Amino acid sequence: MKTINKKLKPLIRAWMTVKHWVKKRPWTSFLLATAALTITIHFYIALFVPPTREKAWKEIEVTEGMSFKAIASALQREGIIRYRGYFEIIGRLEGITRNVRVGYYGLGSHMSMWEVLGALRTGKIIEYEVVVPEGYNLYQIGYTLSGTPLISDPGQFINLAGKKDFARSLGVEADTLEGYLFPDTYYFPKGITAEGIAKRMVQRYKGAFADSYRTRAGELGFTEHQIITLASIVEKEAKLPEERKLIAAVYHNRLKQGMKLQADPTAVYGTKAWVTNVTLNDLKRRSPYNTYLHKGLPPGPIANPGQGAILASLYPEQVDYLFFVAQGDGSHYFSHDYTAHVKAVGRYRNNKRIAAKNQAKTKQRK
Repeated sequence: MKTINKKLKPLIRAWMTVKHWVKKRPWTSFLLATAALTITIHFYIALFVPPTREKAWKEIEVTEGMSFKAIASALQREGIIRYRGYFEIIGRLEGITRNVRVGYYGLGSHMSMWEVLGALRTGKIIEYEVVVPEGYNLYQIGYTLSGTPLISDPGQFINLAGKKDFARSLGVEADTLEGYLFPDTYYFPKGITAEGIAKRMVQRYKGAFADSYRTRAGELGFTEHQIITLASIVEKEAKLPEERKLIAAVYHNRLKQGMKLQADPTAVYGTKAWVTNVTLNDLKRRSPYNTYLHKGLPPGPIANPGQGAILASLYPEQVDYLFFVAQGDGSHYFSHDYTAHVKAVGRYRNNKRIAAKNQAKTKQRK
């Protein structure tokens, strides 16, 4: 208690001196009050009143290693803030001077200094949403990206993702990044390069493929690459999530028996970005990926599988199916032997013919 009193004594003494001085000079109180009010109003205007009311967005780029002083200068130069000094002081008090996120910020003179500081504090940079669905291949991803302001030419991404050296530089032991560009909803910042995009997607894959998956793959006699290759086929074939494990089981059973996988999507991989129909000529196409011509798994993935297809390939349904055929509604009919499969294919083709006739009749009536 005595220590606290000793520390307070100088403050109390100073307060008493000011009080006595003001009492002897009443006009000083008025001047101090006026000065305090003026400073408060000025500070309020600087902090909460925008320079203009007119909305005029400008892009301010914060680069790597850019000082807060340089940021403040750029903002003042563009007319976004009035008082650089206040901005720097408050930035220091808020603790954001060394933690400003790199990127492009959409700011304007219609924003108050406090709002501008808030944008920098939260790292609210310009970002673009990119949705990469499960089963997209690297070609489809390239075209999807070219539909945004991020890249102008799909080839920028496609060519990069197809390079072995680049794949290896990201820790992917494969000839391309196909299969390792994890499907997800991404928010890419303006100014990001094709390299940066690919890196983010591979990082997302690595976070999704757990160590336990590698252990399970080893138990099945597969490498990680082989599991992702199988999962990519399952992803392309399965239209319904509940059928993934059944389709995975068919391919596991075929591999065990030394049968060709005969997966339609493998026959057309690399021909077009989007394929809606697989023809008989496609099934005869010479390609190392065509599982109608080659036994076993193709040399690599044909698409980028999601978590569900990966898990289905690691934990297939315990059934002895060897065949499946589409039923036209997204589902498949599964068979144990070839005879039953041929009958199922016949039913599918017959139903398809009936549907086509009915559609033609409907058009004639119209």
